[in-house]
Amino acid sequence: MGKSGAGKTSMRSLIFSNYTANDTRRLGATIDVEHSTVQFMGDLNLNIWDCGGQHKYLDNYLNEQKENIFGNVEVLIYVFDLETTNRESEYKLYDECLHNLEAYSRDAKVYCLVHKIDKVAEDQKEATVESYRRALAKRSELFQPGVYGTSIWDHTLYRAWSQIVYTLVPNMAVIKQHLMNFCRLTDAAEVVLFERATFLVVCCTAAGGGDEDAITSKYMGVSQVIKMYRNMCLQCQSPFRDIQVRNKHYTLFIEPFTKSTYILVITVDPEIEPAVTKANIDAAKNHFIKLAD
Repeated sequence: MGKSGAGKTSMRSLIFSNYTANDTRRLGATIDVEHSTVQFMGDLNLNIWDCGGQHKYLDNYLNEQKENIFGNVEVLIYVFDLETTNRESEYKLYDECLHNLEAYSRDAKVYCLVHKIDKVAEDQKEATVESYRRALAKRSELFQPGVYGTSIWDHTLYRAWSQIVYTLVPNMAVIKQHLMNFCRLTDAAEVVLFERATFLVVCCTAAGGGDEDAITSKYMGVSQVIKMYRNMCLQCQSPFRDIQVRNKHYTLFIEPFTKSTYILVITVDPEIEPAVTKANIDAAKNHFIKLAD
């Protein structure tokens, strides 16, 4: 949800339809509501409603169609346009959305994406997002939104959407615990699970714990790069399968894992042969298939 031109369809196309940032320039305005269903992590179906932001549609969503639009919602993603000239009108629309959400889907989660953050100077980005975060926290007692600065031109969009889908996978805590066990048993330095279609980070872990936010941020960039590389492979009619990198500092594997995930494994011990790590990945597949799929 959000006003026209905020970038809602562009981000959906980038994450779920393998568009590049440049490809989104040919997208037109969304007419009314565009429905799409995406299979994510095995049997989890994401029913995504992309709501056009023109005034005539917004008025319809908030009045005549409010029960249809706001009923049975698991997640509301509101996109704020940093290029707007009237932030108060954005807040007013957001308030109306929350009012209807409270009436029809009180248990829904709310995320606010402060979009086009690339338009803001680097040293002002965090302060800009924080100003939205403070303002939005005061606007509802029932819903406390997660607020992220995003752009289609860097990894910030992947970070936000990874955090969103993380909350939707029902057995995520179990998957993460088993990923930690895999990391420990294989003497890996870092292990990351990516969703196969979108290459969003599902979860990650590192030997000795480590700073999880820093690890996650690092692999958001990897997620974006791998997805771009995979699209280039498809254009060359050479489907992407896996990546192996070995140098004096580390050995890295990105391999198909379950039917809905890829796994990234990094080892730094030079005595661990790549064949051993690959055998460990293959041996763990059936176990994780039962968990992730």
